[in-house]
Amino acid sequence: MLVTPRGKAALYMILGALFLSIVPVFVKLIPPDSGIPTTQKLFMRGAVATVILAAVLFTRGISFRPGKPVLLGARSLFGIAGMLTYFIAVEGMPLAEAVTLNKLSPFFVLILSWLFLREKLKKVQVFAVFLGFAGVAVILRPGSIPLSLPAGLAVLSALFAGIAYTTLRALRKTDRPLLIVFWFSAATTLFFLPSIILRGVMPDMRSLVFLFCIGLSGTAGQLFMTSAYRYAPGGEVAIYGYLSVVFSMIMQILFFDSVPGAAVFTGAGLILLGGWINYMSRGPNKRDGGN
Repeated sequence: MLVTPRGKAALYMILGALFLSIVPVFVKLIPPDSGIPTTQKLFMRGAVATVILAAVLFTRGISFRPGKPVLLGARSLFGIAGMLTYFIAVEGMPLAEAVTLNKLSPFFVLILSWLFLREKLKKVQVFAVFLGFAGVAVILRPGSIPLSLPAGLAVLSALFAGIAYTTLRALRKTDRPLLIVFWFSAATTLFFLPSIILRGVMPDMRSLVFLFCIGLSGTAGQLFMTSAYRYAPGGEVAIYGYLSVVFSMIMQILFFDSVPGAAVFTGAGLILLGGWINYMSRGPNKRDGGN
């Protein structure tokens, strides 16, 4: 059983990657001719989470007061920017390609954790992350994706997400995961509320279900991922976020009847190998919770 702190971090990151991989599936399943704007999808993503988390915090008697409101506000701002650019990218390009580009975020987390949080990394860990990044490059097949606005926004979303995730390491001692995700969700809801009032569309029943699924899967994924960064350094657990690339390939087959090529499986193998090397590089004692 994965009961150690780093074991929990790995498991939570994998589950977070799975649930967050489901979000773009529902984003793409909403028909373009439905007239539902991107901002409405993002509003539902935040609103559903806000209601659920508010109820959980209240029933558990947890205070809604944040420990570091300024840092929490920064996390929310960059998280919103990351989601907005990511959703637009998902709507404008194939699912697997959008998710792959967005998974540059762990690489950004590695750099930011080293620069700002002074987290130490062994050379073998750096190699593991580059191995995962090479897997993404193989899946992406350089040259096959033309330079476009959606592709650029997908990369930009990865940068914003990397900044947001890095702040979680600074928040780990003052704010609970539930509280962090609640305020992020509340900020998202308030940020996109004016757009809903001005441009919101009444969805049909099918689209409404998809909108709620965006919120539910996003909430679960965010909770798991937020918890993961509380149990291990950002540069260590970030590699497991690459698994969302693998999940997206599977979902592309299941939901959009598109079978990945050999490059996809080769890249996925590199990603998994990088994650394993990264985990094993800590040594038995440190994998069991040592520092």
